[in-house]
Amino acid sequence: MLKGAIIGFGKDAPGALPAVLSAAKGLEIRAVCERDPGLLAAAAGPLPGAALYGDPGEFFSKSGGLDFVFIRGLEAERFRTALRALENRLHVICETPFCSSTQEFETLRAAAKKNERVLAALQPWERGAHWLALERTLNGGLLGGVTHAEVQFFLPGPCPDGGVTAASGWKAFSMLLAAVRLPPIALCARLTPAPEPGTAPCDGAAAFQVHFGGADGAVYLASGAHSARFRLAASGEKGRAEIDGDLLRLDVKGLEPETIRLGSSLAAGDRPEWLGAELAAFAEEIEGKLPAGSGLRNSRYCVKLLKNAYYSASLRSSAVPL
Repeated sequence: MLKGAIIGFGKDAPGALPAVLSAAKGLEIRAVCERDPGLLAAAAGPLPGAALYGDPGEFFSKSGGLDFVFIRGLEAERFRTALRALENRLHVICETPFCSSTQEFETLRAAAKKNERVLAALQPWERGAHWLALERTLNGGLLGGVTHAEVQFFLPGPCPDGGVTAASGWKAFSMLLAAVRLPPIALCARLTPAPEPGTAPCDGAAAFQVHFGGADGAVYLASGAHSARFRLAASGEKGRAEIDGDLLRLDVKGLEPETIRLGSSLAAGDRPEWLGAELAAFAEEIEGKLPAGSGLRNSRYCVKLLKNAYYSASLRSSAVPL
């Protein structure tokens, strides 16, 4: 059993944690680090035996006997926390985004290699039935080579802190990359409202065009929707696949068109059992049961696309080579 800590407990953790840990076979949480005293106290409910720490400095100086850390917490602190954990010879799985440039990403990857530790990005949506069904379709070659793909997220409620690109851009780009399966070569982005120099982004909507060698992709993100909605479509020379809410639609050459109801929508957010399965895969990579680097998947391209999205938007949506 691998022993670890959560850094950045979060408001949603107490209710979801039992189901997450039930699905995360091979992992045990022995410590929690959280700056908010109320959230730290809440950790004692689902984790009665865990050691509690009020800040990362205290955690790294006093904790011991651990194998890994699960980093949540503030986005601005994730890179520094992940680097310190790797330097302390702890395996790291981190919520996304966890770095702001490919230089930071390579710094983390180099630290993981030097200390012989696993670095993984948390992408639990890839454990859902929707995504697994789409992956089987793509792996089976039913669509042929994908030439166009698009991803849409409509988020209810006000604009997230830092803007919709910061909140959902990594997830959307990761899905686009997984559908197209080619390296991106250029990007243009439009953020609304446009970012002002020297101020934090506050985009309530964002549109991206991503060009690949032999394919094109599009991403649209928007907050303030009346209800949550997710849609992904991928087209190739042999057919088309689409996830729309809780439906998977397949239209493949030589087969009757098919619509499959999957029971839940990716728009509703990541389910505890998906998060548990992602953590279980992290444990398998630590134990050598999965290839090294499995937990990073398209992470480097996600970092590059996010960074250059803001750059393109600052240049009046000019295309930026990648």
